[in-house]
Amino acid sequence: MKNNIWFIIACVLMFCVGYNLNDSAVSFQKYRVAVVDVSKLLEHSPEVLELKRIQDKETEELNTLISKAQNEILNESDKNKMLQKEASYRQQIESKKLNMEKQYTSKLEEINKKIRTTISAQAKKENYNLVLPVGMVISGGDDITANVVKTMK
Repeated sequence: MKNNIWFIIACVLMFCVGYNLNDSAVSFQKYRVAVVDVSKLLEHSPEVLELKRIQDKETEELNTLISKAQNEILNESDKNKMLQKEASYRQQIESKKLNMEKQYTSKLEEINKKIRTTISAQAKKENYNLVLPVGMVISGGDDITANVVKTMK
């Protein structure tokens, strides 16, 4: 009987301790959530606009090279020389495409990193704990897109 009373007292004591711990865990600061429209950030990013301009210029140069290659290959009467020119131009075109892709990818990664850093700094400045893209949020969250765009420019 004496052991049962001590057991009941220990159980009640453990329940009270557990209840108080749960109460303090629930009372922690709530998350402040911000949302960002990534497509607007990309539209207004000077780096993205510059990257598009460079990409268009390089694509135009590649198209010029392809046209030149087609004309020279079609005007060649000797079949062996035609095959050599075709192989040479094919190698030049593939090399240029690969180089363009590498440059584009590396610059895009730099831009992405810069945008993420800007978003993170703006969120920290405005005391947000979590930032999500607009498309992932059905409702709620404060839109900080305009502030991030201002910071980027």
